[in-house]
Amino acid sequence: MHKKSFAVICIFLCLFVAVWISLKLNQPNIEEQKKLLENSEILLLANQQEYLIGLNDLMEIGEEEFTSVLDTSSTNPTNHKYTGVQLKNILSHYQIDLDESSALVLSGMDNYSVAYTTEEILKNNNVYIVFKEDGNYLGSKENGGRGPYESIVVADDFSNRRCKWLTRIECVK
Repeated sequence: MHKKSFAVICIFLCLFVAVWISLKLNQPNIEEQKKLLENSEILLLANQQEYLIGLNDLMEIGEEEFTSVLDTSSTNPTNHKYTGVQLKNILSHYQIDLDESSALVLSGMDNYSVAYTTEEILKNNNVYIVFKEDGNYLGSKENGGRGPYESIVVADDFSNRRCKWLTRIECVK
């Protein structure tokens, strides 16, 4: 019986140390995401280049209005009018060629990430980075909002592939 207790304590200590090390290794990433969120910026990583994108940059690229369904686990599906920029237009603006990428990974402040294929992104009127819903800015995490930015795939019937509190977009091969 005493050996089992010792083994359980050792396992617990190993798990604790592993979690602590993981948190320490991720600390710079968490701080970077907080700063991006506070500054209302998105970090775009592509072809060994980094671009910081803010609201004015998005508006300069060309904002569009579109309608999409919002369907969460706690709400019924409802149509909303969104304002944002097609992701393919953002990439084009920064002269990012998707020929060498298989997907883009978008990440939010809550460490949720979603991958979109290049085919999805290049489809017209499909993948957007939005900053307004029904004419109102998305709002911050602190005030119950989903912004300042959120990704939306219009072709998705359910809202499970959205990335709220978006802080990072990365091209992957």
